[in-house]
Amino acid sequence: MHHFGRLARKLLSYAIAERLKKKQYYLNNGSAVLKELLALCDGNCRIPLRYLSATEIENAIEHSKSKIELSGVDMVTGLLDNQLVLVRFNYQSFGSIHRDIAITAQMSHLKNVLRLFGCCLEFAKPVLVYEYVEAISLHDLLFNEGNRERVTRPVSWENRLRIVNEVASTVVYLHTEFTTPIIHRDINPFKVIIDRNSGAVKMVDFSLSISLPPGKLEVKDCVRGTLVLYIDPEYVRSGIVTQKTDVYGLGVLLFQLLTGTSMHEIDIRDIPPSVEFEDPNLPTSVQRYIKEGSAIDMADPAILEKHGIEIRQHLEDYLDLVKQCTESKGEDRPYMIKVAKELRRIGNCFRALTISQI
Repeated sequence: MHHFGRLARKLLSYAIAERLKKKQYYLNNGSAVLKELLALCDGNCRIPLRYLSATEIENAIEHSKSKIELSGVDMVTGLLDNQLVLVRFNYQSFGSIHRDIAITAQMSHLKNVLRLFGCCLEFAKPVLVYEYVEAISLHDLLFNEGNRERVTRPVSWENRLRIVNEVASTVVYLHTEFTTPIIHRDINPFKVIIDRNSGAVKMVDFSLSISLPPGKLEVKDCVRGTLVLYIDPEYVRSGIVTQKTDVYGLGVLLFQLLTGTSMHEIDIRDIPPSVEFEDPNLPTSVQRYIKEGSAIDMADPAILEKHGIEIRQHLEDYLDLVKQCTESKGEDRPYMIKVAKELRRIGNCFRALTISQI
């Protein structure tokens, strides 16, 4: 009996300690998310977000057998309220997961953002719960050799234009619809996912995003990004972030969609602003490569096989936009809203061109 009483006290102490730990995690994470929300919206936020308990998360994934990797993070399928969801645990985080929650919560009403259903703040790092989509990253769709459809059913040029149009429109929202512009800073094909069933384009992971100070056009910060070749070289040299930082990243993505070429992926987490890239494989080589040759020379053979050289001028217009977006100096690049308008024009011209060929 004495032994049983001692065991009961230990179990009770453990339960109390666990409850206190969860409470502390909740307070710390909740405070951090609130701080991000206030900074984003100046107190005028919509927060259509459900806060889940650790027990709800554990129950949701209890029988999960499916694990997928999206946007460079592991997610597992779960069942919440008899509804399939994606559950993201953040064991490693190279940006601010609290900022990601705040931004995604404010953008989940957009069709091109993976909807954040809720989050749990009772872990050391918040757990995010998204709508379920049977998805593949744009990178894997285009470049993963394990994806057999890449060869048997390459992504059509029309769909490539649609994808980049929708990405650009989402970034325009970031730049224009908040109290101050938000710069994504990490635009790359891992941050864009495609619903295998509907073809819907969804952006995910805003953890490296940064807001410009009120009334300012730039902000200085350490260089952040998950793939070097998408990072604005001017930002790398100066540590200064502007709206044009995102334009450069989108320009590299535009180039990839034209060429079907996978850029050499170099993983950097934090590079001091003083670092200067001299290696020919790093950002400036992207610009040199883009400036060489014609659009027909660079275009993915799958595009030319279907449409032929009749779309030469259309592709040249597209390549001209790529060059504008990847100019060395930010001041020489267009703003994202102009890029989005030009992409819509290019897309409309392509549709008109293909209709006239029927």
